[in-house]
This record gives sequence, C-alpha cells and structure tokens, in this order.
Amino acid sequence: MKVLLTGAFGNLGASTLEVLLSKDEHDVRCSDIKNPRNEKVLKKLSMLGSFETVWGDISDSKITDNLVQDVDCILHLAAVIPPLSEQAPDLTKQVNVGGTYNLIESALKTGKKPKFVFASSVSVHGVQYALPPPRKADEPVEPTDNYTHSKVASEKELQGNDLPWSILRIGASFPLDVLDRDLKSSLATGFGIPLEQRMEFIHPKDVATGFANSVTADINGKILYLGGGKDCQKISGYFQKELFETMGIGMLPEEAFKIPKDDSEFYYTDYMDTNESQELLQFQNHSFEDYLEQMKKVLGWRRIFTRLLKPVIKYWMIQQSPYYKENMSIKKIMPKLYQENGKEAGKVLKS
Repeated sequence: MKVLLTGAFGNLGASTLEVLLSKDEHDVRCSDIKNPRNEKVLKKLSMLGSFETVWGDISDSKITDNLVQDVDCILHLAAVIPPLSEQAPDLTKQVNVGGTYNLIESALKTGKKPKFVFASSVSVHGVQYALPPPRKADEPVEPTDNYTHSKVASEKELQGNDLPWSILRIGASFPLDVLDRDLKSSLATGFGIPLEQRMEFIHPKDVATGFANSVTADINGKILYLGGGKDCQKISGYFQKELFETMGIGMLPEEAFKIPKDDSEFYYTDYMDTNESQELLQFQNHSFEDYLEQMKKVLGWRRIFTRLLKPVIKYWMIQQSPYYKENMSIKKIMPKLYQENGKEAGKVLKS
C-alpha cells in the first residue's frame, strides 16, 4: 500500500516511520516542514530504509493536493502541540484545523477515498478528575484550550465526510530525548500538572506501532485510545519523580507543582479504555520501565553532566515554576493545613 505520513519527523511521526520501515510492507511518502531539525531526523531515518519525502506546509491546499496523489492510506500526525499551540492560536488553527481540512478535501478530490487515520488526544475530554476513570469513546468531549479545540474540530470534520476514517486518541507519550526540546516550556507544562493527576503513559514506539498497524487493521469508523494499559496508569507525581531521577537531577520539591483548589483545576489527562484498541492494533509492547532504560541510553554522557551540576540545574528548574513561591508561603504560614490538604490550603490563600 502507498502510505502518506504527515508530521513524519516529529517525535511520534519519526517513531511511526521507523516501525513502517521495519515492517517493509508499504511504500511510504513522508511530509513535514523543512527545517534543520527535521532534515537531521530525515538523514538519520534514511539509514533504516527508503521512503519518499515531500517538504511543505499542509495549510497550503496545493501542497496537500500533491501529497495525497496515489495514496491508499493517510496517517495524519502533523500538528502544532502545546505549549506552542497556546502561544500561537492563529498558527494552531491554520495548521491543525486548516491542514486537516485540506488533506480531507484533497483526498476526496482524488476519487480514490484513501483510508484516513487521525492522531487525536485523550485531552479532548477536558478535565474529568471528578469522574471515575477510564475515559471512553462514547463520553462527550469538552475542549478547553486551542489545542483541544483544534483536535475536536478536526475530529468532527473527519467524521462528517465520505472517507473511511479512524481516530486514535493518544495518552501521555514522552520523547526519549527529554533534553532535546525547549526546557522552559516543557517545565512550565509539567509544573501545571498536579502531582495527584491521573495519567496514562504510552511508549512512543507503541504509539508508532498502533499507527503502523492501523494501515491494514479493520478499524474504519472507530475512535480508539492509545495508552500503555493498566501497568502504565499512575499519578503524575510518579512519572515526574522517575523522569527527574533518570535524568540525574532528582525529584523537584512538591511545592513547585500546581496545587488544585478544586476538581476543576486538575489537568486534562486521564486513564483510558484501551481494550478494543489493543485487540485490534496489538500495540502495547513496552512498559514505563522500558522507556526509562532507553531514555538513559539516549541521554548518555549528558547524565554525567546533569549529576555534576545537579544543585545548579535543580535551582534553575525550580525558578521556572510559577507556583513555588506561592506554595512555599502557604507551607510557611499554615504548615499543618498544607500537609493535610494542599487543595484546602490553596483555597485559604485564594480567599
């Protein structure tokens, strides 16, 4: 089959391309924005097998008309993601919503009606901490920010046309090279997730396997969830602690993280029902412990550097938290209340 993979050189796109190349079953056409980082990833992946690359912006309908020619399946992973999606709302709408629309319209114009598999997110459900998990496809969506609004709009656009479609909603998938990113933005996002937040991790390679297997799987018209399964369902504090310790830094103080004042101030991740998706796509092959071991190898010598400069790095990271000073004030003024119930302490300060 001829497969179009959009966002091919991003975190999940690159992993998906690796799996597709390892299967050696399809002709793959890759699409992404041309920049130094993506060119570097392209060069690395080219050593694994052959594939076609078409550089371009999917918000340009002429580009998408060219991309979809002769393809049997579209794996659409290209998107502006947080935190950039919240910093650049116009770009997010242009790429996430407009780009998806263009791909759909271009595919319909071919008359071939290729299979269209769309990468969405569990975050489309919004903050559901007050409800018992897991999140399921028959539950309503409640978008809360630019990113989730763009995903919901794209899901509706896809469901309202004549293409054979599938939607894969992804859980929390961290890149293996956590240092190869904008650390300030990443920390800001992480600090905004309460330590008690329910979260389901999935290894990027397992996301990739799910998408690669979706090319031939009988999943038309289905909304499926890609998560690591019950063993990967933990609270955010567990993941934060393991990640920081694996980096060689050690867990940051709990005061650096958001203390929700009520259930509405939690984050929009959650556990998911992956029973049907696992049955159909057979993608759950890696544990969080596997991820940590691979992360160590990817970080390599940099872990020595982070250990040596641990106090300095830790101090700098804590200073990036918008919550630390406020939470320390609560702890100093009302230590017992802070210890017993961080949410109640937050209410007192707010009042």
